Amino acid sequence: MKKSVLFYCAAAIIYAADLDYNIGLTSNYGDSYDFYSFSENRLNMNFFYNNLQAWLQYEYSNPPELGNSMNKLRKVRLEYEYGDWLIKFGDIYEIWGRGLILNQLDDQIIDFDNGIRGVYLGYEKDQFAITHINGESSIWQMGVDLRKPDYVFSHKVDALNAQYSWKNLSVGLSHLHTNEIHQKNFADTAFVNHRLQGAYLTYFGDFMDLYLEYVDKQSIERFETLGSSSFEPLKDGYGFYGNMNFFLGSWSLLTEYKRYSFDRLNPLDLDYVFNNYGNRIDYQVMPILFREQNSTLLGRVIHQSNINDERGLQLEINGGLPGGFQWISQYAHMSRNDRWQSITSIIWEPDKLNDFLPSARVNSMPYWENYHEINGYVGGENLYFRIGRGSNYEVPKIIRFFKGIQPDTTFNEYWGYTDSSYFNDEWVFWGDTLLSMDTTTSLYNIESKLYQVTKSVTYPFEFTYATNNGYSISLNFDYQERTKKNLTRANTASPHYSFADSAWVLLNPDNPDSFIVKSTTQFANNVNLQINRLVSLTLNKASQWSASLSLEYTNMQDIIALDPYYNPLEALVYGDIKYFTGEREPHKPPPFIQKKWVALELAYHITPSQRVSVMYGSIQGGLFCSNGICRKIPAFNDGLRLTYSAIF
Repeated sequence: MKKSVLFYCAAAIIYAADLDYNIGLTSNYGDSYDFYSFSENRLNMNFFYNNLQAWLQYEYSNPPELGNSMNKLRKVRLEYEYGDWLIKFGDIYEIWGRGLILNQLDDQIIDFDNGIRGVYLGYEKDQFAITHINGESSIWQMGVDLRKPDYVFSHKVDALNAQYSWKNLSVGLSHLHTNEIHQKNFADTAFVNHRLQGAYLTYFGDFMDLYLEYVDKQSIERFETLGSSSFEPLKDGYGFYGNMNFFLGSWSLLTEYKRYSFDRLNPLDLDYVFNNYGNRIDYQVMPILFREQNSTLLGRVIHQSNINDERGLQLEINGGLPGGFQWISQYAHMSRNDRWQSITSIIWEPDKLNDFLPSARVNSMPYWENYHEINGYVGGENLYFRIGRGSNYEVPKIIRFFKGIQPDTTFNEYWGYTDSSYFNDEWVFWGDTLLSMDTTTSLYNIESKLYQVTKSVTYPFEFTYATNNGYSISLNFDYQERTKKNLTRANTASPHYSFADSAWVLLNPDNPDSFIVKSTTQFANNVNLQINRLVSLTLNKASQWSASLSLEYTNMQDIIALDPYYNPLEALVYGDIKYFTGEREPHKPPPFIQKKWVALELAYHITPSQRVSVMYGSIQGGLFCSNGICRKIPAFNDGLRLTYSAIF
């Protein structure tokens, strides 16, 4: 019924005399040697008639590069503005504040869409504005497959936002309620009710501006038993974000702080998206407080933000230097909201941070990021350069982290932990009966730690020379060094903790101070240092055509995968005459092309509003972040990709 009404409304607009419209078409086709082919086509149509506007998007993808196959009218919206009122029917995308409650986007690059199909009602007069949204949505999430989503979360939403502005100050109140059907692993489902309430404040001044936002969130799970419903509290959390920016001449200082505490999960509980539900929902796309890099290599080592449980701060200073150059310096530090301690190798206990700042302790899983850049023009406006340095340090994984005191006896394998207040929450001897602690027994420290540390330093360079008649040549070069190690410090032996005896097992009972201190690389073949290089050369004629050749090399892949095919572009770049004389077999690539990716892209503007591009070769996959959401993008091996876009 809704689609019929919208169709007839759109048809009436098309035949109206004062109709204005634009149409956009995007087509992507790709075929690669890893036997994945895609065809993705989207047609966007926008119509304008007086105070009426319509948007239609039709998609035919079989399959798309990322996502499910589709052959239907994917998006539809009708908008009508009357005086102080604005009404929308169809697919709604809004952002309130900084997104702690609602930030909607449709990002096809990472296949993320949290739009709501329903009704939007807005009223704005003078300094006051109020908005109401009511509708439904199904939000897909990737699972093991990097191309096709496995999980869907369905929502029925009603939300309200009110804002009042006065001079340089504005205050807003937000509320969102949704009933979610959450798909867990193995196709099981949970029924969850979420309620979010928040407030935000904005101030703009001549020399500084300020923004503050807070949201409170509660989740309740619904159970159906014998035809009746029961409700149980599930999660209770909050989030805070603030920034304060200062301006002085051509210089500015940007400061940000976040404290998100929607669900505090221990370091081993990695599957929080599917089976640990009731926490942050997909409408909450919040500030991440680290730099979204325009360097490919820097983007691959970026921190994957834990929106459920993370605090952090970010500082950035930028301004003009003598000679017309620009300077940028950025620093970010993040951590969990707790320090986590192993009780056993699978049971954890949190220790809440008492101050406001992120922690530097290993068991709070800290992350540091630092970036510096200078850019500008040399010799007028013809030569542009950009030189930077970015570094990252992170503890992304903790396997165990115990440090405590355990009494020493000749029967140390029978000592276990008890939370009984009678034994003062200590390790006690566990024989046939539970004995009290002997105060004459000597004490010694137990330490059993195993965690992962990653470090990287990256140097991005860019040089572009443009001529006065519209031609330009650009050279980009990124160099990166990276380590990924497991660090062990323990006076316990493998397997460290005995569940049979409920005790940590000493490495040397006769010498409790004996320690293992070990650093083990997580790269294959015992490679300690991963070296990545990416170079690209681009020739361009403004608004007409461009040609770009890129070459990437690493001495060690994170995931070992051989290049399955030897293509002529690789042979040409590496100067391999044997390929062209028939002495090489394409299905038996030589060793010197492994761990290298070469791609050539040609783009041509058919008209100012039509563009076609062809890419041939290979592109390494990896982590890609967009709008604060990070996903692993699969590699594209020895293939052809064709893209056509047009606006009419």
